[in-house]
Amino acid sequence: MSFLTTLIYTPRSIGLLANGVFTGIGICMNFVCVPAIKASKDPLPVFYQVYKKASVIAIASIFVSTAANAVCYNRTKDIRFIYSTALSFLSFPFTVLFMRPVNNQLFAMEKEGDNYDRKKVGKHVTKWNQLQYVRTFAGTAAFIINILYQ
Repeated sequence: MSFLTTLIYTPRSIGLLANGVFTGIGICMNFVCVPAIKASKDPLPVFYQVYKKASVIAIASIFVSTAANAVCYNRTKDIRFIYSTALSFLSFPFTVLFMRPVNNQLFAMEKEGDNYDRKKVGKHVTKWNQLQYVRTFAGTAAFIINILYQ
């Protein structure tokens, strides 16, 4: 493998891996974790623990995939990497603008202890899951674009 090929394929591999991780987390959150949270007798602590652990991996994968895909575009000028970069990064401002308010409401309820309205938690978790579908779609689209690069 030539040096030039390594310069292109190393960041592409990193971007592909990070997009894949983010896609996997998104699909898992929408179709596994949220249904389990909603089925729990005490959903708020379950949401809090799942979010606390998954968010670290998700945030890292957003920034790693964004950077790696941007490097790939810079080195190849292939427009597909602009799309995968934008779709990778989209989840960050979307989270800050739309999901953070829901998160903050759930975290505030969690601080109250056991005296919270479980129906309200269920509504917030449902809203959170609907918003998460946007991130899952964006991450999956970036992953597919990255897979299709040849």
